[in-house]
Amino acid sequence: MGLSAYAQDLLSKGQFVNTDVELLLLDDVCRKLLDRSSYVASLTGLPLLDLKGDKGLVLLDAIQQPLIGYKRNGSEQVKVISGIFTYHRIQKFVSANNTLTSVPVFLLHKPPIGKIRELLLLNEMTRNLLKQCFLGSSSQLADHLYAWFGCLDNQSLFENELWLQLFPSIKTKPDLCEWLGISSKTFVPSCNRRGNE
Repeated sequence: MGLSAYAQDLLSKGQFVNTDVELLLLDDVCRKLLDRSSYVASLTGLPLLDLKGDKGLVLLDAIQQPLIGYKRNGSEQVKVISGIFTYHRIQKFVSANNTLTSVPVFLLHKPPIGKIRELLLLNEMTRNLLKQCFLGSSSQLADHLYAWFGCLDNQSLFENELWLQLFPSIKTKPDLCEWLGISSKTFVPSCNRRGNE
């Protein structure tokens, strides 16, 4: 089953539940994907520093960019599989201010298989990256995409099974670069640049 088929009846697979922030943990599949490339370290601009009075703004993020999670084997802990930017902001806020105790989470009735969990996070991160262009250069963009999709040296991003599921209409590097309005000459992951030096 692909992500599109899984998501067709997503609203029937869970519900929004107000959840204790101390019970939120990043899903293992998602943690491994994030370990491939540090998305936070490459964000442009200064980090958003929330003050104690910004609790409402953090809650607004949780509503506008919701977390999706699940519980496993009767555990109270909620494994987060989507809403990574919101999750990161909640964790930063809670570590500095103890005023936020719960946030809404779309809680799935049962955990999706690992491939669907990976696709959910890849879809979120890649769409944010491509639509909001939060990186400073097209080579950084290439580095993150190739890392997130697990492309090895000289493996094409555009032939990757996960890429093809999420972006079937973007079949080539020129297609992507034209859509983003960037030069295809600079959209080269660093692993390929080192090989060409």
